[in-house]
Amino acid sequence: MISIIIPTRNRPAYLKLLLQDVLNQDVVEAFEVIVVDQSDTPQPVEGCTYISLQSKGPCISRNTGVRNAKGDILVFLDDDARINSNFIREITGPIRAGAYPAVSGAICDPEGNYLSQKEAYLTKGSDNFIKVLLSNPNYNESRITLAVPGGCMAILKSVYDTVGGFEERFDPTGAGEDREFSIKLYKHGYAIWYNANAKLLHAVNAAGGSRDVGSRTLMLDVHSYWMCKEHFSEQLASTLRTAILNRYKKGFYAALGEFRLVRTKYSLWQEAKKLMN
Repeated sequence: MISIIIPTRNRPAYLKLLLQDVLNQDVVEAFEVIVVDQSDTPQPVEGCTYISLQSKGPCISRNTGVRNAKGDILVFLDDDARINSNFIREITGPIRAGAYPAVSGAICDPEGNYLSQKEAYLTKGSDNFIKVLLSNPNYNESRITLAVPGGCMAILKSVYDTVGGFEERFDPTGAGEDREFSIKLYKHGYAIWYNANAKLLHAVNAAGGSRDVGSRTLMLDVHSYWMCKEHFSEQLASTLRTAILNRYKKGFYAALGEFRLVRTKYSLWQEAKKLMN
């Protein structure tokens, strides 16, 4: 059995469209749908297991969904996604065939175009190596990968339980939670398959979800430092911290020279220093 888990917050119209897509899947296996609603004004939906949750954040939302799941295979989707009728079949296929315990899908634009050229995702300039190394490929060729995106993945429930689920201290933004989950899969020896045919059309909604609970960009940097310290070494974490803080410092001085966003850039720099102490 397959359990499809959808966290949602303040996006009822998008959720309705996604649920229509889920009901139109051509997968032959039995599946259940679990909606975990963290909306300010919850709107229960029928035809699924509906859970209203006051706590904010994608990590606790997904973990709550799993605790209520009956399936052997878990599929995680974000509420602002659209999927074609073959998506569930494609993203669970390698697991059902016994080839891989976890599968990443391809996150595409709303028209279904891939977001990257081959290997381009590994060549992006960044001082945050975790952000680059654990990016989803999002191009048109399937391959082994190091990453599973939290809103476009499938995994054996037994494997999810073994690695311990998503790190809830990353909430409420949740930024980088799927990267930390991917590191745990790697450390436990589980391989991840990227299936380019499992295409998810991402609306990139500017509102709802965790967009209004803090700076995801800042917290991704902070959480990258935390996971580097937790899973790698103090020395590597210290090097990463220095590189990240230098970027925020340069941003502040650039703003000072331009006489714009000075207070905002300074606040980000100081907040990053505080959170990475």
